[in-house]
Amino acid sequence: MEPDTPKTTESTEKNNKKQRPAIRFDNSDLIKSGFWVGQIFMVIATVIGVYLAAQEGLSQALLFENLNSKEKNFYLQHALADELSDNIKTLDSYAKLLQEKSPYNVKAYHPVVDDFVWGNMKYSSNALETPSNILSGVRRYNSETALIITKIENNQFGPKYGSGLLLELNEKVSEGALKNLINNYTQLHKELIAAGIEVGPLANN
Repeated sequence: MEPDTPKTTESTEKNNKKQRPAIRFDNSDLIKSGFWVGQIFMVIATVIGVYLAAQEGLSQALLFENLNSKEKNFYLQHALADELSDNIKTLDSYAKLLQEKSPYNVKAYHPVVDDFVWGNMKYSSNALETPSNILSGVRRYNSETALIITKIENNQFGPKYGSGLLLELNEKVSEGALKNLINNYTQLHKELIAAGIEVGPLANN
């Protein structure tokens, strides 16, 4: 009688299959609500962190831009005030000369006034950040004094009369636009110093 080899082999294979332990994955953490709550809070915390970092970055950028603009305005207004002050002194001397000497050839004493800063302000993006009442005051002064000088030289105004008008305008702009301009850039200087920005000294000090 032949041995039952196939049946023995089949039986052995069944026993081996029964002996192998089944691999089980522990998915209990995925089922627990605490796991999902933790993940949700982690996502929220990440989003909030990114948002706050972006807000802080934007805030710092705006602060830097504001201080940079104030610094440019300070130097621009300071230069304009210096130029205006020099022109007032020049026209004061010119007006007093006309009153004292009443020269025949008035054109020989034509005053030379500076307009470098005022002329270049039209190309500056910061020019209109200067208060409009100051810009208007300087503009009127420049145009009115130029007109008076032209009328004096064309004999439409007598030297003494024209010089008197110039002195009045000088006093008016000194107590108006120039004074306001100095006060404005002085305030800018204080704000920049308080923010830790190094700026040049004040001429009026």
